[in-house]
Amino acid sequence: MRDYLDIYDVIVIGGSLSGSRVAELLAQKGRNVLLIEEHEKIGLPCKCTGLVSWRTLEILKNLPKNLVVNKLDKGKFYAPDGTFFVLKSKKSAYVLNRTGLDKFLFDQAVKAGTKVKTEHFETFKYSDGYVEVKTNKDIYRTKILIGADGANSVVAKNANLTMPKNIFVGLQTTAQGNFEQYVELWFGENIAPKFFAWVVPENEEVARVGVATHTNPKQYYERFLESRLNHNGLIPNVAGIIRFGIMKDTIADRIILVGDAACQVKPFSGGGITYGLIASQICADAVEKAFEENKFDYKFFKQNYDLKWKKILAPAIKKGMMSRKMLYLLSDSQMNVLFKMIKLFGYKILNRFDFDLLPDNVLN
Repeated sequence: MRDYLDIYDVIVIGGSLSGSRVAELLAQKGRNVLLIEEHEKIGLPCKCTGLVSWRTLEILKNLPKNLVVNKLDKGKFYAPDGTFFVLKSKKSAYVLNRTGLDKFLFDQAVKAGTKVKTEHFETFKYSDGYVEVKTNKDIYRTKILIGADGANSVVAKNANLTMPKNIFVGLQTTAQGNFEQYVELWFGENIAPKFFAWVVPENEEVARVGVATHTNPKQYYERFLESRLNHNGLIPNVAGIIRFGIMKDTIADRIILVGDAACQVKPFSGGGITYGLIASQICADAVEKAFEENKFDYKFFKQNYDLKWKKILAPAIKKGMMSRKMLYLLSDSQMNVLFKMIKLFGYKILNRFDFDLLPDNVLN
């Protein structure tokens, strides 16, 4: 341990998608940014399927084309009894190389001037107009601490910011087989209680296959692989926690949460890439304004970050939570009937369904 402290404008905890994106945007503005990431290899372990809407590519206009693995515009939705209906999206979804996406954003942050430490964040305390950040290796000072450290955010815990208790665990593997070019979603209490199982094809011969549940995910994962692929010996290569809901506060004095740490996640699908990227821009704008006005308190960040991201994303999160509540109140037999009715009468209305539950002009 050194006997002096390195001082930064901003320290970001977590080098995944949102953390790297915020670090890049702030470094581009000339801020002295330190990114602390505990894993040696960026993007590993992978925690996400990597299925995104068109908005992600609109936000990341410089995303390398080789990170786009597949383009899909149809989904098959399966009831517990196997009844299914097909929806065609008005705009395509994209399957990304998720590890490659994290590495790309991390490299962009470094290219912009972000400094990086591979260390484990432990705690912070306020000290003389700074936040003093302690890792397993050292102590640093910063004007602003950004927690982008995931669904079990240690920054949130240390800042006494209460996180929702809606927690699911997802397990996924990459499987060989013959796959139609549809995203498959499978519902039912015996398939994935209160969530769903999925098949997301990378191509006609390879797909990402997984399950998320609030209880016994390994049991349901193995059961789904047996039923869908006639194979249950595949070890998961993706695992992640999904936590969703709207936090009362995603800020404190000199503290901001972003991405999964702020529960900027779609409640129905568990996806957080697009929401996290949108919130990262709002976060970077708020931080830059804080330096311009020399204001770093709760009230400032409430007005300039917390309320702003919620104005854009909270309506969509609430819609997602309502959709979840309505669907999962149904028994399996009721869900079977609902899917049959949709197949006969309602799929044309659902074809207008937006993947992110956001208006088309949200990025303008």
